[in-house]
Amino acid sequence: MRFLVLADIHGHQRFLRAVVEAEPAWDAVVIVGDLTQRGGHDDAEAVTSVLGATGRPILAVPGNMDRPDVLGFLEDSGRSLHGTGTVIGEVGFFGVGGSNPTPFGTPFELSEDEIGRLALTGFAAVREAAVKVLVSHTPPHGCALDRAGLGVHAGSTAVRRFLNAHPVDLCLCGHIHEASGEETVEGVRCCNPGAVRNGRYAVLEIDHGAIDVKRRKITSWT
Repeated sequence: MRFLVLADIHGHQRFLRAVVEAEPAWDAVVIVGDLTQRGGHDDAEAVTSVLGATGRPILAVPGNMDRPDVLGFLEDSGRSLHGTGTVIGEVGFFGVGGSNPTPFGTPFELSEDEIGRLALTGFAAVREAAVKVLVSHTPPHGCALDRAGLGVHAGSTAVRRFLNAHPVDLCLCGHIHEASGEETVEGVRCCNPGAVRNGRYAVLEIDHGAIDVKRRKITSWT
């Protein structure tokens, strides 16, 4: 199966449309948080309508820059992975949105204990899936994917502990725009596709347990 992976859209619909035009062939889309820039229900609905027009499934967690009613919208529309999970084919996607506390007082921040609890609840929903993918807006702490400005590690200690303690095959994360890339953390392959607002995204292919992730960048848009 082929999945489109998007992170940190921040309401930039023109970049989103360019991605959809560049990648017409996929089975479902996974959004790794920050659909909006401090936006709410209507802003998230506008973003997902670009993808919803394709008629294919949308799975998402809110990011720390999404107001809490974005989560309500995702839950009401049957698209939320926050503290829950869903299985598509052989793949079980589960997730946790928001972020650990930041210095900036962003709209959706959680304690490390809450992040760990939500990840565990989501994992329970996909425990029997052949391939398990954690969709976490915040990356695991202490790796290249959580290195913010001035080299500060801004990721979640709870996410890192979770990866250490549970059989996860892939972790998709975002949050730190300048830290797009891939790294193995606690034995788990992790990928930050980069921010859609910067023209970046990823394509995830999973076939009989084999996982292939390719990060891509849009070079032109209108």
